[in-house]
Amino acid sequence: MNRTSLLLAALGAALLSNAAARPGAFLGARFDAEEGRPATISGVASGSPAARAGLRAGDRVLALDGRSVDGRGFLERLRLAYPKRTWRLSLSGADGARTQELTLGTWSEHWRQTPAAPSVGDAVLLAGRPLPIGAPVVTWRDAGGYDGYAERCAFSEQVLPRRPAGGCNTPERYGERRGLAPAVAEVASARGALTADLAALHIDQVVIHYDVAWTSRNCFKVLHDLRGLSCHFLLDVDGTLYQTLDLVERARHAGAANDRSIGIEIAHPGPLELTKDLAERYQRDAEGVRFDLSWLRNTTRTPGYVVRPARPEPVAGRIQGQRLTMYDYTDAQYETLSRLLAALSRALPRIQLRVPRDAGGAVRDAVLSAEELAAFSGVVGHYHVSRHKQDPGPAFDWERVLQKAHKLARE
Repeated sequence: MNRTSLLLAALGAALLSNAAARPGAFLGARFDAEEGRPATISGVASGSPAARAGLRAGDRVLALDGRSVDGRGFLERLRLAYPKRTWRLSLSGADGARTQELTLGTWSEHWRQTPAAPSVGDAVLLAGRPLPIGAPVVTWRDAGGYDGYAERCAFSEQVLPRRPAGGCNTPERYGERRGLAPAVAEVASARGALTADLAALHIDQVVIHYDVAWTSRNCFKVLHDLRGLSCHFLLDVDGTLYQTLDLVERARHAGAANDRSIGIEIAHPGPLELTKDLAERYQRDAEGVRFDLSWLRNTTRTPGYVVRPARPEPVAGRIQGQRLTMYDYTDAQYETLSRLLAALSRALPRIQLRVPRDAGGAVRDAVLSAEELAAFSGVVGHYHVSRHKQDPGPAFDWERVLQKAHKLARE
């Protein structure tokens, strides 16, 4: 057998012939292995189960649970292993022979818990790997980020949400994606996670929301602490994109679309008709219209940022048959959103850069039927998913966003 070097990350990979595929275990060590000789560790991933157990480069695996094993046999045992299994390894290394216990993990636990490498600040995370978008990004693992994985409130000592949405009174504010195609589900089970290549076969929608919380900080407080909900991205008024969950996770943001979609909450107060005295928060100065956030502290990542709508006058339109008026989003929000959609469409090609339209080519302004939603792949508003929603509202400039995203995706 030829000498191989394998990263033992998801060792149940591609057990397509096994109808009862086992969930793959994550060890986080690279091995040189061949038949008739011990497996030799050539590298250990930081923060991995292998690292926590004290495995080091140069160690040779002589036995597993008291039974001698060669490189090929060791890799086969790992390939069929369950996460959380504890093994006793007999090792030989620079310090002589020793016995070491280790507990296997899973891919998903590793990418959730391992501290991120120094971030360039312009990449989102897909299955734990950076996906550059060319816009400012703060993930849940970065200082100042919002952690959707936290199983307690972010702004108090309480664990459960204070006023949970239906079915959301749980410590976890997210879950695993459901409704996977059988072949995708089988391989995901074998790997112990929905990896990026499998996510690309499943995720085919992006849902756009406005948060009616004014800033991303307030949005996360409402979602996480109050309602027990979640969304993959929070897009603040200054264009900073906060990622709260890895894209492979199922966020609680859009009901029927949750299993196949990525959610984006854009910081915005919403239509003027839906919040009392909201119009008074929009003020005119020498440079045009500005939205007053002076009453909030620590509102944005950009010190002194002035919130100015991309268009100076409010935009009127009908959503779900109701006439609404609202000021536009900021230029910075449109820029970041376009870059994010372009990157998502490249990494997850089932997400098409299109929006539901009527027979005349206009963007649909009401909810889709269940059949229409199931058949559509692309970008939708929350109001396309639920007849009780109006976001992202009549001011959202679909053409601007999609045209820019198309241009970026071709570059």
